[in-house]
Parts: sequence; C-alpha cells; structure tokens
Amino acid sequence: MEFKEFLKKHLEEIKSKNLYRQRVILSRNIVNFSSNDYLGLRDNQKTKEKLLQNIGKLDLGSGASVLVSGYHPIQQELENFIADFKQTESCIVVGSGYMANVGLLQAITEEDDLIFSDELNHASIIDGIRLSKAKKVIYKHLDFEDLESKIKSIDTKGKKFIITDGVFSMEGDIAPLDKILEIADRYNAVLIVDDAHGTGITGEGRGTLNHFGIKPKDNIIQVGTLSKAVGSYGAFICGTKLLIDFLVNKMRSVIFTTGLSPIQNFISLENFKLLSEEDYRREDVLKKAKYLYDGLKSIGINIHFHNTPILSYIVCSEEKALKIRDTLLENNIFIQAIRPPTVPKGTSRLRITVSHKNSYKEIDKLLEIISKI
Repeated sequence: MEFKEFLKKHLEEIKSKNLYRQRVILSRNIVNFSSNDYLGLRDNQKTKEKLLQNIGKLDLGSGASVLVSGYHPIQQELENFIADFKQTESCIVVGSGYMANVGLLQAITEEDDLIFSDELNHASIIDGIRLSKAKKVIYKHLDFEDLESKIKSIDTKGKKFIITDGVFSMEGDIAPLDKILEIADRYNAVLIVDDAHGTGITGEGRGTLNHFGIKPKDNIIQVGTLSKAVGSYGAFICGTKLLIDFLVNKMRSVIFTTGLSPIQNFISLENFKLLSEEDYRREDVLKKAKYLYDGLKSIGINIHFHNTPILSYIVCSEEKALKIRDTLLENNIFIQAIRPPTVPKGTSRLRITVSHKNSYKEIDKLLEIISKI
C-alpha cells in the first residue's frame, strides 16, 4: 500500500467511528471547562509582572542537556523548592510528565523486575512500562485486594514496583495509597505515585500522599507535572537523594534532551510559590466543583464526585459525546468529548474540569444548557 493511501485509509476509518480529533483554538469569549489549570495560575498577573522584572537576567533557552551545559541556577532553585514542598530529600525537573514516567521506568528497572500497574493508569505509565525491561502485571482499578493477590502469587528474583496515578485524570477518583503502601511494605516493593492531578489539589495541596497522612520514605517515588495546578510546563520526580543522583546518571529523557528554558523554570517556580501561599485558590475550586456536582444531580445527571475538580459525565456513545460538545460550543462553552482510546470503548464522556477562574455564573450557564440538551 502506498504511504499516502495508508494515511488516508486510517483517517477515514477513524472518522467513521466518530473518533476523529482536531485541535481547537479557543477565542477569549469561550468559557473553558476542559483545562487542567485548576488553580487559575497559567496567566496570573503576579507571575507576569515578576517575569517582566526579571526577564533581562534570564536566557531564552537552556542551550543543551542539563548534563552538558543546560543546568541553570533557576532550575536548581525550582528543584529545591519542590523537594521542600513535597517533603523529600531531592528532586529533578524534566521536560514533561510523559518524559518523567517513560524515563523513570526505563532507568530503574531490569529484566527480572515486576511492575504492578493499575488498569486505568495514564498512557505515559503504560508506555513507560512497555519501554522498560520489566514484566508488567495489571491489577483492577483501585482494587488493592486484587493487587495483593497478584503480588503475593508471583515470585521474582528482581525488584517489585507498584505504580498508580494519585488522582486519575478521567474520573477524578483517588487511589487508596494508604492500603497500597501497606502492600508495598509487606512485599518489599517500591511505590511510584504519579500525582500530576493531585499536586496542588489533594492533601492541602501537597498531594495524595499527604491526603492519607503518609510521610515520604525510601520506597516511595513521587512524580508530578508543572502543567496542571502549577499552570506552567514541565514535570518533576521527587525521592531520596540517592534516587535522584541515580536518575541524573541513568535516565535517558534527562541525558539525551535539552533542558527546559530558564524562563519556563522561572514561571514554574513563581507559580509554585503562589500555589503554596494562596490556599484560597484550592479551597475555592473544590467548592465550585461541588456546586457543579450538586447542580448536575439536581437536573438528573448522576455522576461521581471525589472532591477533586474533575467531573466525568459519561454518555457512552462517541456520537452523543460529540453532539453535546458541539452544542455547548455553539453556546460559547467548551468541554471536550473524550473518546477511545483515551477511555475504554463504550465510556465516551464529557470530562468537565473546574478552574478557580470559572465563576458561579459560568457554572450556572453550563447547567442551564446541559439541562436543555
């Protein structure tokens, strides 16, 4: 088959299943209920003003890998701040959450190792496991009993890892880390928590470990992004100093890629400071998410609320999800239709995310339009 025909055939197949995706540029008058900018920090005025005051001191690019000549004082300052915020010994900042998970799992695993992974973990974890040398074992979503049954029934000469999202991005539900850590301790496993959607939201903002009153320790690795509640770009891995030293020397997505720009790291640091100081943002967004949840219930839409800003309105069919999305957009509200392969077949949905920047008036308008669809 000709390459052109290959591309055309597969795109036609995607369109026929209502799975075709297009990038959307949203104008300023569109109310966005699909952003991960939970705390409204991505365009905050305080960081903009600080950036303007300091931009003359900051390079536009990092220039190289952080191991060649691209490690700048502002990245070190950011890493130290995050380590302190997450109450860990050390931290490394990398280009994205995807690079963090793929690089981490590649670096720390060997052929005899086992990775036990929640069945609804993020795609970056799934791909990281595929690229690692370890064998994978999938356990049922949030089911720590299934996890324990599997971890005790499979023997290995190698290391054992348990990996889970802290807050799951499609449902907003929270992993039972207290139970999972007990299992990790009992079976001498390392617990890896991808807290991309938990950082800034759960555990008074410190994340899902703190939500369960868990103190960081040697067999816990925390991964997070700077692109969700922090409102910037990049990602981080937190753990022991020994772990971070190891990753600096072994993690391919650190060694073989250019570091983030000093400007980007400056924005992340200033936004992270605001996240830690302005807790009213977190309290406000959770109140608004509960308000939306109660409103949806009042118009007969039964969805789950997990005290996070993510509300998942499952409509099952891809076609229906697209029709609701398009109707909302006609009314200047954007909520993306999430379809397979992002979610399992038959669970297409509107993934509604509330931001501190969303007003109660905007939420009421959303409820009014949905009630008419």
